[in-house]
Amino acid sequence: MLKNIREGAIENPWFFRLIMLGIAAVFAVSMGWWGFGSDERVDNALAQIGEEVVTIDEYKRAYRNESRFYRELFQDEYDDEALRQRVIEALVEQKLWLQEARRMQLSISDAALRDSVTALAAFQSDGQFDPVRYQQILSREQFTPKLFEEKQREALLIKKAQSVVKNGVSLTPVEIKEAEESTTPESPDPSRTIEARLSQKKERAAKAYVLSLKRKSSIMIKEELL
Repeated sequence: MLKNIREGAIENPWFFRLIMLGIAAVFAVSMGWWGFGSDERVDNALAQIGEEVVTIDEYKRAYRNESRFYRELFQDEYDDEALRQRVIEALVEQKLWLQEARRMQLSISDAALRDSVTALAAFQSDGQFDPVRYQQILSREQFTPKLFEEKQREALLIKKAQSVVKNGVSLTPVEIKEAEESTTPESPDPSRTIEARLSQKKERAAKAYVLSLKRKSSIMIKEELL
């Protein structure tokens, strides 16, 4: 299975990113209602994106998780400097989406936050949310629950903002016709081809949108600290 993942990561970087996002989702959540506290501060800024800050601790945590996965995947045969750049760029993009979500006046209810966490398989035993397992994972990953709560809420906000952008995208009649005519014996169902084309267009729209946010935003990164 590991061999297949390596090959997929090389041949299809989007496949790899989906894997990484899935892993990141498990360790970017919180449930403050379990009674923990947090004293994480934003006075150790590594990057400033408008009013948002990427802290050194936040960057180190993200880099540690991704580098650990890369080492398992490639046995240290990867460009660490490039990885560091990808990590900070991903964090910058997250902050840009978060700012946009707030500009759109989007919000996540406490109930939605709770549901998103308890539904995660990583925190379940026998198909049910396990608070003991949940606390063990938090402790092992050195996250404070308050920070988890903030990060998961932010992740849901980001996803919601991206959905707003993607939901505004549709295929033109010409694109639909081209998709219908591009069916093959291996993929004869035109509806699936249309769906795939629409999904690809939505992803391109989201990428273009965040690039436009980058151009309009004031972004300062302390490169020497990466």
